[in-house]
Amino acid sequence: MTDQDLKPLFAAAAANLVHNAPLGEDRVVDLVRRLAPAGSGRRALDLGCGGGELLLRLCQAHGIAGDGVERDAAVADRARSRAADLGLDQVTIHTADATAWTQPADVVVNVGGSHIWGGTEQALAALHTLTAPGGRLLFGEGFYRVEPTAEVREAFGDLPDLAGLARAAVAAGFRPLHVAASTVAEWDDFESDWRAGIEHVGTPQARAFADRRREEYLGGYRDVLGFGWLILMPA
Repeated sequence: MTDQDLKPLFAAAAANLVHNAPLGEDRVVDLVRRLAPAGSGRRALDLGCGGGELLLRLCQAHGIAGDGVERDAAVADRARSRAADLGLDQVTIHTADATAWTQPADVVVNVGGSHIWGGTEQALAALHTLTAPGGRLLFGEGFYRVEPTAEVREAFGDLPDLAGLARAAVAAGFRPLHVAASTVAEWDDFESDWRAGIEHVGTPQARAFADRRREEYLGGYRDVLGFGWLILMPA
């Protein structure tokens, strides 16, 4: 299938997700609690916010304003609709390139978006400049739990282990306050919901693509590819 063929299938998969990451409700509650900003007048920023759910939960829970930056216009519109449904008029969703954002915030979020800057190290360097002194960064990023096969490494690239991910954060000028990883159950739910969005398309092409993704996950990167959740403070 060509990239043009795959684009609507990826869109259908993403539209079936609450969070475009292996992220369960218990972890959402815990992360939102840990990211509570100190003091008043604080602002949140989610770069590559997707549908905006995590940003909106943060702003709703702590009564703060926020900005979400999402390059895909259709996805950004979905985030705006969700904000309107929740009555969160203090949250602004920007259809823009996250790499062009220059205004620091007190709570910064980047989940699965390091590719926006070209990789983990580059993303952490950019996010350090955007995290206000005394603020917090939630950085969600892939890592390898165990040594991957050549096929998995070819698909996902040269990722560190979780310790290496934390070391990269320290090298970028952060102090890790919380380091955790998605469970296999969170991964199973994420992958199942992602594929279900494609199954709903119902075409033979969509089903073939869902079959391929299922085999790649269950027979390849399940319990090999991890996803780390790091709450970081500028040093």
